[in-house]
Amino acid sequence: MRRLRLNNLGSRITVVAVGICLGTVLVIYLYAVTIAGGASGLSSVKLEIVIGGLIAAAIATILGLYYAQMTVSNVRQLQEAARKVADGNFETTIPVASAGQLAPLARTFNEMQRRLAELDSARKQFIANASHELRTPIFSLGGFVELLEEEDPSPAERAEFVRTMRQQIERLTKLTADLLDLSQLDAGAIVMHARSVDLSALAREVTREFGARAELRGSRLELRTPEQPAIARGDPDRVRQIIRILLDNALTHTPEGTKVTVTTYSANRRAELIVSDEGSGIPQRVQSRIFERFYTADTAGGSGLGLAIARELAQRMDGRITISSSRRFTAFTLDLPPAREAADPHPTRAPARNAA
Repeated sequence: MRRLRLNNLGSRITVVAVGICLGTVLVIYLYAVTIAGGASGLSSVKLEIVIGGLIAAAIATILGLYYAQMTVSNVRQLQEAARKVADGNFETTIPVASAGQLAPLARTFNEMQRRLAELDSARKQFIANASHELRTPIFSLGGFVELLEEEDPSPAERAEFVRTMRQQIERLTKLTADLLDLSQLDAGAIVMHARSVDLSALAREVTREFGARAELRGSRLELRTPEQPAIARGDPDRVRQIIRILLDNALTHTPEGTKVTVTTYSANRRAELIVSDEGSGIPQRVQSRIFERFYTADTAGGSGLGLAIARELAQRMDGRITISSSRRFTAFTLDLPPAREAADPHPTRAPARNAA
C-alpha cells in the first residue's frame, strides 16, 4: 500500500488519465445511445457501453498509477539529490538510464553536480594553499619577534633579523595583493579598459623599475625594441602588471649574474612581448602546470600565483601567454591582438605593483 501512496504530482497524473478515459466513454455513450438513436429500446447496448467504460476506466487507473509512480520516483530522486547538493554533498549522481522521460533533466543535473564538485574542490584547495602560504611568513615573523623580546642579539644579528622580517612582510604584502587580484578575477570585478598601447614603451618603463633589483643580483637586464613600435590592444595598467610578473619571475628563478631580456615586436597581425632568461630551463612536466595557482617548481620563493594571474589577465584582453624552454633558456611570450587605432603616447600610469 505504501507504493500506492502518491504525492500531488502522482495524484494529478492518475486523475487526468482516469478523467480522459471516463470523458471518452461519456462521449461515446451520448453519441451511441442518444444521438445515434440507441435509446429506443436497446438497453443491452447501454449496459455494454457502461461495462466497457468501467473496464477502460480500471485499465486507465492501473496504467495511470504505474506511470505516476514511475514519474514520482524519478522526481523524488531528483529532489533527494538536490537536497544533498544543498547540504554540500556532490557525490550522489542520478542514473540516467532509469530516469525515463526525465533523462535529459537527470543528465543536466549530473553535469551541474560535477561542475559544482570541481568548484568546491578548487575552493577547498585554494583555501588550504592560501592558509599555508600565509602561515609560513606569519610564524616566521612571530619567531623573530619572540627572539628580539627574549634574547639580546648583537647589532649585526639584530640587523639580520630586521632584514629577514622586512622580507617576510614584503612576501605577505605581495601575497595578499595577489589573493585580492584572484578574488576579483573570479568575481568578475576587474574591468578591462582596452585601448591601443605601445608594448615597447610599457616594456621600457617597467624594465627601468627593475633596474636596481637586477643590479643588486648582478643580473643583466636587456631591452630589445624594434624601430617601429609594437602597437597592441589592451589595458595599459594590466599589461604593466603582466610585464612586472614576468620580470619578477625571471629574476627570482634564475641564478644571479644571468641575463634577462625583454623583447617586443609585431608579427602576423599580433603584437608580442617576450621575457627570456638564461636560467637552467623548465622541464616539460613542469611547463604543463606552470600556470596553475599556487604551483611552484622550485624553492626559490614566490607563492605560485603570479603566472596564474598573468595568464588570466591576458585572456581577459583576448590575448595569451605561452612558454618555451630548453636547457639554459626560458621564454614567456605575451601575445595580444593588434590595435585598431594609434596608441596613446601618454597612457595612464597606475601605481607600481609588486609582481608575484
